[in-house]
Amino acid sequence: MTARAFPKALPKARTPLPESLYGERIVAPGESVESVARTITDIVLAKRVVRKRWLIAAGVCGLLAALLALVPRRPDEGALVAVASYEGWIGIAEGSLLVSAVLQLAGVDWRCAVGRITETVALLAAIAAWFCAGAAAEPWMGGTGLSRPFGSAGFWQASGIAGLVVVCAGHWLVGLLPDLAVLHERGASRLYGRLAGGWRGSALQWRLWDEAHRATALLGALLAIALQVGASVMQAASAAPGRQDTLLPVTYLVDAVLSGVGASAAVIVTIRATHRLHGLITRRHLDILARLILVLGLASLYCHATTILAVLLSGDVAARDTVARGFHGDLAPAFWTVVVCGLLPPQLFWLPHLRRSGLAVAGVGTLAAVGAYADRAMGLAVALRDGAVLVPPSADIAGIATLAGSIALFLAGLILALRTLPIVSIAQMRALVIAHNPPVTPTGPTPEAPAAGAVPLARVRSIVAEFASARTLAVAAGLLRARDRNLRLDALGPVPIPEALEVLRPAVVPIRLRMGACRCRDGTTFRFSAVEAPAATAA
Repeated sequence: MTARAFPKALPKARTPLPESLYGERIVAPGESVESVARTITDIVLAKRVVRKRWLIAAGVCGLLAALLALVPRRPDEGALVAVASYEGWIGIAEGSLLVSAVLQLAGVDWRCAVGRITETVALLAAIAAWFCAGAAAEPWMGGTGLSRPFGSAGFWQASGIAGLVVVCAGHWLVGLLPDLAVLHERGASRLYGRLAGGWRGSALQWRLWDEAHRATALLGALLAIALQVGASVMQAASAAPGRQDTLLPVTYLVDAVLSGVGASAAVIVTIRATHRLHGLITRRHLDILARLILVLGLASLYCHATTILAVLLSGDVAARDTVARGFHGDLAPAFWTVVVCGLLPPQLFWLPHLRRSGLAVAGVGTLAAVGAYADRAMGLAVALRDGAVLVPPSADIAGIATLAGSIALFLAGLILALRTLPIVSIAQMRALVIAHNPPVTPTGPTPEAPAAGAVPLARVRSIVAEFASARTLAVAAGLLRARDRNLRLDALGPVPIPEALEVLRPAVVPIRLRMGACRCRDGTTFRFSAVEAPAATAA
C-alpha cells in the first residue's frame, strides 16, 4: 500500500486553517493515541449497572417494534403511511451510505470521527426499511410487501433493499475489525477477539483492510445511486398519476442525501453530548455538517422551485391541479410540511454561530428528515388517487404502527451498537491524532547497518524490536532487508504503516508471525519481527 492509499496516516506539515472558516481544530490538542482508545472503549466497557440500563432500554424498544409489527391491516385500509415510511428509511440509508462512502474514497480526514456513526445509521435505516417493506404496497410496482412476482419492478426493488442491507453490513463490519481486536486486548469478552479474525495490526493486514474498506465503500456508493435514481425513474415513467417530470430523479437523490446527512447529524450530536466526545467530535465537525445540510438544502430548494415553476409555465391541467392542491387543498398539510421542515430550516446555517451549535444542527437535521418523509408521502398521495394527506383521517392504524415500530427498531439497534461496539473508529482516529497531534518521541540513535564483525544473521532465529515511530521502523527493516533478503519481515502498529510496507513488499513468501509477544497491546509503539525464511522459499 502506498502513502496515497492512507494519506493521513503519518504526520505532515500542515498549513494553519482560517478560524472564521472552520472554527476549531479537527482534534482537540490534548488527545493522544492512548486517550482515543481509552475514551472510545470506556463506552463499551462501562460499569455493569450503567450498561444494564442501556440494554434494558434497547430490549424495550425491540419488544415494542415486535408488538407493533403484529398489528393487523384491514383489507379496506390504504398503505400510504407504511409505503412513505419505507421510502423515508430507504432515503436515509442511501443518503448516509453515499456520504460516508464518498468521504471514505476521497480520503477526507475529518470523517474519521463521524464515519462509523454514519455507517451505523445507514445500516439501521436499511433494516428499518426492510421492516416497513412487509406492509408496503406501491401502486406503480404491483405486489405486496416482500412477496412480489418474479421479474416485476417490485421484485427487483425488494432485491435492491436486500442488497443494500448486505452492502451496509459488509462495509460496517470491515471497518470494525481493528477495533474489535483493541476491545479484546483491553479486557473485553473473548467473543470480540474471535470476531476480529486474528487481527494483529501487521502492515499487510492494514493494507488489505484499507483496500477492502475502500472497495465496499465504492460498492455502497454505486448501489445507493442506482437504487435511488432507478426507483424515481420508474415512478416518473409510470402510468400512475403524480410527478412525471425529468427532474424527479435528481430531486429524490438530493432529498435522500439531505435526509441521510440530517439524521446522521442528529445522531452524532446526541452521542457527542451524552458520552462527552467533545475532544473527538469537535465544533469543527458540527460546522462542516451544517455546511453540508445548507448546500443540500439549497439544492433541494432549487429542485422543488424549478419543478413548480415548470408546471405553472408549461404543465398540463392535471399537473397544475396537483400544484394547486399542494398550496390550498387536501395536499396542503404535506406540502407545507416539506416547506417548513425540509426547505426553510437549512437556510438558518447562513449564520455562523448556529453552524457551531449542537442543538441547532440536531434540530435542523431532524426537520430535514421529516421534510423528506412528507415529500414522499405527498407524491404517494397523488399516485394513490385517494386524496390522502400525510396521516389519513381514516386512521390507518396499521401504517402508523409500522412507522412507530420502525422507529423503535432503529432506536433499539442504535443503543445496542453504542453499548456493545466502538461507535467511533479507533484505528482511523489514531491515525488522525498522529497526523494532527504528533507524539513527542524520545530521541535515540538512528538505525545503522551492522558492523563487519557482528553476529551473522544466519545464526539468529528471530528478532523482535520496538520503535517509537514508523519511519525508524522502516529504516531498520530496510537495513535488514539489504543485508539478508532471505528474512521474513513483518511490521506491526496501531495504524497503517505504508513506509514499512514498501520495504516488506519484495518478500516472496507469505508473512506468518511465530511470536505472540509482537502484539501491540499498548497501542503506542511500532514493532517488527524478523524470522529466518526457509531456504526453499528464499528470494
